[in-house]
Amino acid sequence: MDIIYKQTPFFKGFIASTAFSLLVLLIRIIKTDEIFYLFLVWNLFLACIPYGITMALSIQKTNRFIFWSGFVFWLAFLPNSPYILTDLQHIRLSTLQSVWFDVLLILSFAINGMIIGFASLKMMQKLLEEQLSKQNTNYITYLVLLLCGFGIYLGRVLRWNSWDILQDPVGILSDVAKRIIFPIQHINTWGFTLGFGIFLIITYQLIQQFQKDK
Repeated sequence: MDIIYKQTPFFKGFIASTAFSLLVLLIRIIKTDEIFYLFLVWNLFLACIPYGITMALSIQKTNRFIFWSGFVFWLAFLPNSPYILTDLQHIRLSTLQSVWFDVLLILSFAINGMIIGFASLKMMQKLLEEQLSKQNTNYITYLVLLLCGFGIYLGRVLRWNSWDILQDPVGILSDVAKRIIFPIQHINTWGFTLGFGIFLIITYQLIQQFQKDK
C-alpha cells in the first residue's frame, strides 16, 4: 500500500485540476445551453484507465504472465491520454464570440490527460525496471511514446477505439498492416506518428529533467 501513500499528493492535485476542467465545462453548458463538449469528460475518463492499470499492478505484485498481459492492456489505452490534444481541432466549430474560453476548456482537459498519462508511464517505468534493465526500460519508454503517436493517428484519423482491438481486431490489423507494408503510400500516417511521438518524448523528458533538478 506504500504506492497509494506516495501517489496521494498527486491524486489530490489531479482531482483539483479535473474539478476546474469540469467547472469550466459546466459554465459553458449553462452559458450556451449546449452539451457538445461533454465528450471531453468521456475522453478524460479513458485517459485515466492506464493510471488505474499501473496502480493495480503496483499494489498487487503479480507473476510475469499477468504483468505482461496488463502491460499490453495498458499500452492499448495509453494513447487516450495525449489524444485529447487533438480535440483542439473542434475550436473551429466554436459558437462563442470569445473563442479563448473554448481554448481554455479543451486545453484544461488535454493537459489533465497528458499529466495522468505521464504519471502512469512513470509508474510503468518503475515496474518495467523490476523486469528488465534500466537501459532496456528507457528504450521501451521511447518506443511506447512513439506508439502513442501512432495510436492517436488510429483514433483521430481512422476513428478506431481502444476496445476495437477486441471487437474488430482484423479491421485494425488490416489498417496497420497496409501502412507498414506500403509506408510510402501512407506518408501522412508516419508524419503524424513521428510528429506526435517526438513531441511526447520531448515533453516527457523535460518533465523528467525538471523533477531531477528539484
